[in-house]
Amino acid sequence: MKNIISILFLFSCFFTKANTISVVTYNVNYHFINENVVNILDSINADVVCLQETNVEWENILKNGLSNKYPFIQFKHRGIAGGYATLSKYPIIKSSKIINKVAWFSGWAITIKKDQDSIQILNTHLKPKLTSKGIIGWNAYFKAEEIHIKELDCFIKKLDLTLPTIILGDFNEGDKGKAMKWLRKKGFEDALPKFNKRTKTWRFIFLRGRYDHLVSNNKLLCIKAMVYKLGKSDHFPVLGVFEVK
Repeated sequence: MKNIISILFLFSCFFTKANTISVVTYNVNYHFINENVVNILDSINADVVCLQETNVEWENILKNGLSNKYPFIQFKHRGIAGGYATLSKYPIIKSSKIINKVAWFSGWAITIKKDQDSIQILNTHLKPKLTSKGIIGWNAYFKAEEIHIKELDCFIKKLDLTLPTIILGDFNEGDKGKAMKWLRKKGFEDALPKFNKRTKTWRFIFLRGRYDHLVSNNKLLCIKAMVYKLGKSDHFPVLGVFEVK
């Protein structure tokens, strides 16, 4: 009898579906407002969508087109390119703006409740490698990654890292940037390089970059990540699928 119970227990563990959450980060670009983004996000079908550079026009398009799929939608408008959006299939039980004391864009921390798990997500848009006037400058370009570290440090101090945590968004630096190295030293794992080491997430004329990231703490395991080469923005949507440990 004990042997039968043990076998049944092993089978139940084997066939129990792991608790996963799929998350997309996408800088839609405030300038390239278009309704096609509804079809793109609908086809990707992530559990949670986190957007950067949204505004009132983007809000109208996304709410009209995706409210049935995503019953929990929130927007934070700020300036021309500082807006954020969250579209979620699961309740958003906490939402807080985190002031950026060292650069341009604030952070936005949310907590999603899926089944018994609370999952924390920080949506970020780190400083572009531009001067305050929005043009390329020597100091602005080469010092940006050091500023990114200060931004992330400011944001992370406001998080509850006892929760499964994902930090995502437009980091304005590549996989080997200083802030990415700093995050790895802090115990975070960058999702995309595990599954795709080459595909660019940003394009402008002849320039290309891997600026969009999803990183997670040790309470999550990324089991899938990919780039969707879709949309009119200069960025592409990036998907990560995470298993709650």
